[in-house]
Amino acid sequence: MKLLNTLTLISLAIFGSSAMKDISSKDLIKDIKIGWSLGNTLDAHCLDTLDYNKDQLASETCWGNPKTTPELFEKLTETGFNAFRIPTTWSGHFGDGPDYKIDNSWMKRVHEVVDYAIKTDSYVILNIHHETWNHAFKKNLESAKVILVAIWKQIAAEFADYDEHLIFEGLNEPRKVDDPNEWNGGDSEGWDFVNEMNALFVKTIRETGGNNALRHLMIPTYAASVNDGAINNYKYPSGDDKLIVSVHSYTPYNFALNTGEGAITEFKDTSEIDWVMNNIKKAFISKNIPVIIGEFGAMNRDNELERAKWAEYYVKSAKSIGVPCVLWDNGIFEGDGERFGIIDRSNLTITYPDLVKGLMSGVGSSSSATVENNDEDDITVDDIEVTEKYSEYLTCSKRDWICKAKMSDKCYKQVLNCFINKKGEDLCHKINDVCGNIWHKKENN
Repeated sequence: MKLLNTLTLISLAIFGSSAMKDISSKDLIKDIKIGWSLGNTLDAHCLDTLDYNKDQLASETCWGNPKTTPELFEKLTETGFNAFRIPTTWSGHFGDGPDYKIDNSWMKRVHEVVDYAIKTDSYVILNIHHETWNHAFKKNLESAKVILVAIWKQIAAEFADYDEHLIFEGLNEPRKVDDPNEWNGGDSEGWDFVNEMNALFVKTIRETGGNNALRHLMIPTYAASVNDGAINNYKYPSGDDKLIVSVHSYTPYNFALNTGEGAITEFKDTSEIDWVMNNIKKAFISKNIPVIIGEFGAMNRDNELERAKWAEYYVKSAKSIGVPCVLWDNGIFEGDGERFGIIDRSNLTITYPDLVKGLMSGVGSSSSATVENNDEDDITVDDIEVTEKYSEYLTCSKRDWICKAKMSDKCYKQVLNCFINKKGEDLCHKINDVCGNIWHKKENN
């Protein structure tokens, strides 16, 4: 195909990129291999030390991470991640009621970071994170409902034209903060609060119409917990096939998360992971309810090879029941706290390549975490390997023109990203050849 024709098709693909695919969440999550969270960044908040009236954007770096760049997501995509969770704290960035207007500069910055991730042809999860107004107590419920509606209406309007690659997550770990029941699976007060807020979130997004009528939404259990109390008292809204249960699990606790007495450095016992997956399977998967583990991880204890073993087992176990996982990365590598960093965001190097290899092995992929090649002309790519990797683009029936148009759109965006990210002309041209076969391949049924 001539370069002119290629560029024309790429332009058409970009022009039509906001078309919303009407598929169930159960089908959508099959396309998510493994995700990564931009932790301690847009979710950072320094309300006590920053003057938000002077600078709305300073909070992005106030917990020590550098300003986010497009190159960060490009590097992670090359490494094997195809979903990005962007935790975002809105407290401090919106005004008083009744409008609770989000600051324009903050909304613009969030939008910019979302676009960084979207442009890698990945899935993006945008949420509300460390909020001060939605703690799960009955006394907070009515005021929290008002703010929830106001904030999510604005976010929904801002991203109204985005397709199924953008997922909204209504709440992050909603719980009774500083209460004895904060992390034990909750109580009736907390469960009722979360269920009502989840239902209102879904209703709010659906009422904004357009693509949001088909938007895939993540709704958490109490505290995003997999404990029996949280799961057994969770209400999954009926009649909507674009809802995903959101849970978090740093398991086994003593290996993955514990920073005090009882912490261990070796991964030998799989029973806690097995228990988590069995709980998820019994409560949700067996009932055809889709689930994403929106946060998981095992902090650094100078035990990378043990973490690599853990990562492979954890991700493989989740994949076996159809649940994709999103790794938590807070950018922290040193100190006494929760050290969940995996990529140095300043120089874009993977700090723990063996851990990443374990993650990718768990999903059945290989990782390029240790591969460096800056001479794109030296890269050679096997035709069969490329065809197999991008075979999903050739799955349309012979006369299913709508399917072919969507696949062509997606495929040529991949070509454009390949050239922009300098992944090698040989590879980019071979992907382009696959795109051409969408319309011409005789084997299509």
